[in-house]
Amino acid sequence: MDMRFFALDTRAMETICKRYCTAGEKEVLLTRYHWMSFLIRSFREFFITLLLITLVAVAWGFEWPLAEIIGTVVSVLVIFVLFKVLKTYIDWRFDFLLVTTDKIILVDQTSIFSRHEKPIHLENVGGIAASTQFWDIFPFGKITIHLKEGLGGDAVTIYFVPHAQEVAATVADVVTKFQRKGHAVQE
Repeated sequence: MDMRFFALDTRAMETICKRYCTAGEKEVLLTRYHWMSFLIRSFREFFITLLLITLVAVAWGFEWPLAEIIGTVVSVLVIFVLFKVLKTYIDWRFDFLLVTTDKIILVDQTSIFSRHEKPIHLENVGGIAASTQFWDIFPFGKITIHLKEGLGGDAVTIYFVPHAQEVAATVADVVTKFQRKGHAVQE
């Protein structure tokens, strides 16, 4: 099902690839973030929900006025928990990393109102590193893309990337092929 609501577009991968990819450019890798990203970021809200349900159970056991307590609990759930879980879900579900033969495109859908698209041209990549998260118990890690010094010398770190070592190896291979192609054209 295709949907567009403010900045949230369920076809974002297709439209972003059309927007940033040039003729002859091919998609090499497309990866989303691991589902544990959503679970870990929404753990606090799950704990708050359990605490509020326990409060209602205690109130029912002591025969306190349930209408006011349930109204307060539902209000707190909607205002503080539901919106945070929805934001976390959108952030997890619609974020992705797209690697083409010419660039890396990072998409961060932070809410229904905001999407950040960051294309990084391969000539600006100074290096890439992968490291594990949570003692390498789960099949994801973080990737750090080091940018060349003349362009700010900054680094972009992406967390919860499934099979981060393989993704980093693929990106490094694409960068190497791009650099070799550039040197062959110059000679």
